[in-house]
Amino acid sequence: MKRNMKIVIYLSSLIFVCLCFSACGTLSEAPVVKESESSVSEEDDLKLEIIEESNKDNDSDSIIVPSKEEVIAMRAVVLEGMSEEEIHRLTENIKVANSAMERAYLNENIFDKLSDSDSPYWQYFDKSGDIQLGWWYKRQIVDKAHIMRMEGITEEEFHEREYEPGMVYNRFDAANFITLIEDMQSYVQNEMLSADLQQLIDLTYIASVTHEMEYANQIYKILHDLDYFLLRYGIDDVGVYTQDTGTVSKYYGVLTVYGAPPFKLDETNSYNVLYQETVESDFSKYGEKEIIHEEFQSEDGSVVYYYDMECFYFDNSYPAVLNETLQAYYDSVEESYIQDSQVYAESLEGNANTPYNSLIFQYFTYIGEDYVSLVYNNVCYMGGAHPYSAMDGITIDYRTGEIVSVQQFLDNSDEEIGEQLQSVLGMDSASMDEWDFYLSDTSVVFFYYDPRHWESVATRRMR
Repeated sequence: MKRNMKIVIYLSSLIFVCLCFSACGTLSEAPVVKESESSVSEEDDLKLEIIEESNKDNDSDSIIVPSKEEVIAMRAVVLEGMSEEEIHRLTENIKVANSAMERAYLNENIFDKLSDSDSPYWQYFDKSGDIQLGWWYKRQIVDKAHIMRMEGITEEEFHEREYEPGMVYNRFDAANFITLIEDMQSYVQNEMLSADLQQLIDLTYIASVTHEMEYANQIYKILHDLDYFLLRYGIDDVGVYTQDTGTVSKYYGVLTVYGAPPFKLDETNSYNVLYQETVESDFSKYGEKEIIHEEFQSEDGSVVYYYDMECFYFDNSYPAVLNETLQAYYDSVEESYIQDSQVYAESLEGNANTPYNSLIFQYFTYIGEDYVSLVYNNVCYMGGAHPYSAMDGITIDYRTGEIVSVQQFLDNSDEEIGEQLQSVLGMDSASMDEWDFYLSDTSVVFFYYDPRHWESVATRRMR
């Protein structure tokens, strides 16, 4: 029972449960509407109907709502072969996820917020931990104009005094949700139910990569139909506790188990321009950095060239082979810099600035017990107007210390990957010699060596 409760909390925390903000303040851009979990008002149902005007493709007259008898019969079919504990876990997780998204849908207008790809609410997909959704108004009821007038303060002074960062704690992100659904999918024996769970996985991934609202909206519809028209029968199991059954009796018709086609993704959905990177730049969590600086002088003692290197090393809690591999990489970079120094043995005529090379640690993108992935910036300045910058991605096998290739995580050849990059970015050609990659929890992310060109492209990592 403790395990089930833990997983229920896990899933509800994942999908917008933190939209119920603390009573000590309200979000200045999104006041909270308090409402009982077991009551959906007529006003909310009207709001739902209005919102759904934009989703008429799911309101076709051809959609036949399953009866109670059909739901019970289909439930028996798709859950066959699963243990009672597995069925209970699946049912409870889907119920809590649906309830959390439903409250966010009806009370917080979440899909309107997610229509803006820059909305801070996308952080629920992007990152775990502390996230800022806006600014909290410290007072529940206050007339800003009156206070400014009475106290003789400016609007800027008022905001500095009365507002504070609207911080909430997001315990789980999209990657954790995917992991949970995959775990439950592993003991589902019915192919149709497994396909519906796979849709949740795929949609969660692509929503997190693209920040497109329609994918988040489709996640809700699948959860809704799974909860009210398969694992439970909403009209009986939930409707008796509501003032109006409009929400629980609504059927979107999106489940594979009842013959609905999978949600149509873009043709290039397996490769997508990455909307937002989720990276970790605080190296002190994992180890320490050593700074190397060396200068080369001419006969008159003036510095004609120098190089700097930021060499990160993992601490003793990580396998020693990781640092051995990184050291070999640093040695090769340093050797290249020393060779470059020969070009500047004497001051170059007309050089107003001192040439240099720099290796700059950028961030971690994945630290797991299977691989670690880091990104560096290799900068070359030859004394002209601007330096040249090239990005290096380094992904190391946690156990062997081997620097691995992208084929470790994908089944595509370099040629096939290049074709996908070319298609997604609208390029005339895409040679893999000009691209590097790094890992995240869910993705392989390709990036152009020259950071001034092209977008990063993400695809789902297979291993």
